Amino acid sequence: MPHIHEAPENSRFQKISAGGVNLRVFTRDLQQAGVPLVICNGLGQSVEILYPLLQELPGRPIIAFDAAGAGRSDVPDDMTTIPRHASMLTEILDHLGVGQCDVMGISWGGAVAQQIAYDRPDRVRKLVLAITSAGGIASWWGSPIALSEIMFPWRYMNKAYGDFIGPFMYGGEALLQPALFREYSRLAIRPTYKGYAAQVQALCSWSSLPWLANLTMPTQVIGGALDTLIPIANQMLLASLIPNARLKAFPAGHLLMYSRRSEVGDLMTDFLDN
Repeated sequence: MPHIHEAPENSRFQKISAGGVNLRVFTRDLQQAGVPLVICNGLGQSVEILYPLLQELPGRPIIAFDAAGAGRSDVPDDMTTIPRHASMLTEILDHLGVGQCDVMGISWGGAVAQQIAYDRPDRVRKLVLAITSAGGIASWWGSPIALSEIMFPWRYMNKAYGDFIGPFMYGGEALLQPALFREYSRLAIRPTYKGYAAQVQALCSWSSLPWLANLTMPTQVIGGALDTLIPIANQMLLASLIPNARLKAFPAGHLLMYSRRSEVGDLMTDFLDN
């Protein structure tokens, strides 16, 4: 088995043009039987940050991607919106020949996951929303430090600064064990200022609140009780408004998809397979 920070076996990257933007797309075990799991990542983050979590989801076909403006995907020339990001994801699935899939959205990626579930419910069998929110006025804001820092990519541009400020943003175990955050972020790929700003802009103009009740697919919501970036109240709202949703709260902060990845993997396996 590869080290947790190494690319999984039977995986590959390819560039796919979607919405006029070249996106870097990751696939693992896509030739295997079963419903693929599509992962929409966090703000400014590349696929590599998911490697440890993917080890907890063995034998499952996986599709992940660097969103437009993040990782090694191209930066769009014009304004992007969350619906456009969701449309790009649909184009990726079409290119790969994938019909129905399970979709997981982490943090910023939760917006894209909710949007594709709303726009294309025929393509989404089950939905996982982790440490994310409904956006806009439907959000419970995090700590002032977390909010001020998330708007800009400084933590990616300067590793020492990122290692210092990251635990204050993520809260919980990241604050108690800063070395854990440094271990988590070691594979982060620095985004461009323009690409990061485009992702922030897309989220700031979006909310799923008006149509959450229309999401009828089985939904697993995951939250961290100690999250100082996207507080647990946001996940409680999602779970209360999505008709077929259930909530699992961990005693963790915004780092829980790394620090609690074994438990998260078990939870997701049980939810997706049963």
